[in-house]
Amino acid sequence: MSHQFNKHFTSEQPATAKVSFNQLGVPVSTEFDDIYFNNENGLAESRYVFLQHNDLPTRWQTSLHNTFTVAETGFGTGLNFLACWQLFQNTAPANKRLHYVSFEKYPLRRADLERALSAFPKLAGLARELLQAYPSAQTGCHRMQFEHNRVVVDLWFGDIHEQLPEWLPQAQNTVDAWFLDGFAPDKNPQMWQPNVFQAMASSCRNAGTFATFTAAGAVRRGLQKAGFNVIKAKGFGRKREMLQGSISKSSQVAAPTSKSVTVVGGGIASACLAWSLTQRGYTVHLITSGIANGASGNAQGAVYPLLHAELSPLSQFFVCAFDHARQFYQSSYSDLWHATGVIQLAFNTIREQRQQKIASGGYYDNHLVTAISAEQTQQIWDALPAQPALYYPSSGWIPPQRLVETILQSCGKLLKITKVTTVESIQRSAAGHWQVSASDGKNFDAETLVVAAGAHTTELLAPWHIVTQNVRGQVTQVEASETSASCPLVVCYKGYFTPAMNDNGGLTHCVGATYNREFSAENYQQVDAADTAENLATLQDNLNQAWTQQLTAVSDRAALRNTTRDHLPACGWLTNNLGMLSGLGSRGFTSAPLCAELLVSQWLGEPQPLANSLIKRLEPQRLQAESA
Repeated sequence: MSHQFNKHFTSEQPATAKVSFNQLGVPVSTEFDDIYFNNENGLAESRYVFLQHNDLPTRWQTSLHNTFTVAETGFGTGLNFLACWQLFQNTAPANKRLHYVSFEKYPLRRADLERALSAFPKLAGLARELLQAYPSAQTGCHRMQFEHNRVVVDLWFGDIHEQLPEWLPQAQNTVDAWFLDGFAPDKNPQMWQPNVFQAMASSCRNAGTFATFTAAGAVRRGLQKAGFNVIKAKGFGRKREMLQGSISKSSQVAAPTSKSVTVVGGGIASACLAWSLTQRGYTVHLITSGIANGASGNAQGAVYPLLHAELSPLSQFFVCAFDHARQFYQSSYSDLWHATGVIQLAFNTIREQRQQKIASGGYYDNHLVTAISAEQTQQIWDALPAQPALYYPSSGWIPPQRLVETILQSCGKLLKITKVTTVESIQRSAAGHWQVSASDGKNFDAETLVVAAGAHTTELLAPWHIVTQNVRGQVTQVEASETSASCPLVVCYKGYFTPAMNDNGGLTHCVGATYNREFSAENYQQVDAADTAENLATLQDNLNQAWTQQLTAVSDRAALRNTTRDHLPACGWLTNNLGMLSGLGSRGFTSAPLCAELLVSQWLGEPQPLANSLIKRLEPQRLQAESA
């Protein structure tokens, strides 16, 4: 099964906005020669035009849907979002969720965003959270979550005419209100086009509404042609008129009837699935042979994106997945997220050439990755070799086992965990449900089932001919020395070396990891002395520093990584009530949070957090044996 990848979607990173500030402190776009918000009172205008004229306080009291979805053209400074979020906090029912989707061709730099929002002290707390979550300027969707997933933002960077075809197929009949914003039609006519109005109409639910600050005739006629009932209202302040309206439709998206989901697995994939579901109010039954006892059980794990010299589907996915994982860990599990940065050393000529291509391609934002010289490498830590490198300033590391356990604990009473020896098989029952059978004789009925079983994926999904591969990896923990204890960040080479962590009163590092496709299925967890030696030898050879010779191994751990032939996760639905999230390889802590959100969003018919062409790349059906 092959899918055409949207070449426009993989265009180089979007240009950041060129902004000046006028004498009133209001940001002005030099591209469009227009202000971002009203000179006198931008917040009041946002509230009047978009919140009041979409009748939001009343509508999220009366909406029959658990989630109220707002979509917007032109994120800009985020002022409309912050005003909407604040109103939602103050007036929405406690059980209601807000999903905010926004498109922005020219993302503001974080410093300009901070300066612009400083004009609104009443929004300071919310603005601070937005600034902490704000993603790198990369093409595509960036999902941010606030208030433990009660408020979700999908921020689509790139030309709206290229991004809408990637968003719209998964967003039919999902939007309750549109904020039709952006620079004025006479300043930015490229945006105010019929395809935008048509996308607004097809994405709206029945009785969906819109509001916009402009009353331009071309806009009014375009919206009417798309199917909206358009009326004029009094404009804000000195503006004479504005437009608002609604649309009537017969089509609706059917919500799932099941209120509970069964998940098979015990690692980061199943933990993120349980979190995404329980935060939406669904109950989860987790069937597992152990929590974080597989590839998710190491002491330390790096979280950073996998990048190619060209913006391939793989690297585009990991750009989006990394930004989401970083924000998720930072906002929900800040005590376990160590934002140290990650450095990839160019320890030989081939690596140096590859890194130069990544750095010079123009595809990646400097907040995501930047090339540094040999001198700069040693400025970061003088115990590193004088080698050029790639530096990932917003990356870091987490303690995998503790993180998985903590995520599951935070699911609360909506999560039930059942321990079994081994899950042996999955079969469809007469009622159309799934019967999960364990080796200890226990059987479980599941109306909706997701397999997130890592190394056991292929055997459990044998009836669907899904083929994944398992790779054995062994990680070595070493006792910190006086020099190594000062390591400030994750160091990657052919292997990796982590900063020191407290391990039962002593300081240790993780050195890893081997990558063996050939191994004994019965004895793969047995520690291999040759692998210990290999981990240490790789560190010593690639870094060639005296301190690496002084490290003593204190323990090792071996586990299986579940991988796919194209190195992308397998994430999607095999039937309408059987899902799969596996094949995360060695980057599960980078990819699992976004994949879980994708799978749950698909099941619930919500706008999805990834481009349509990438969603198709992740479909598990591509791994069926007959499609090879």
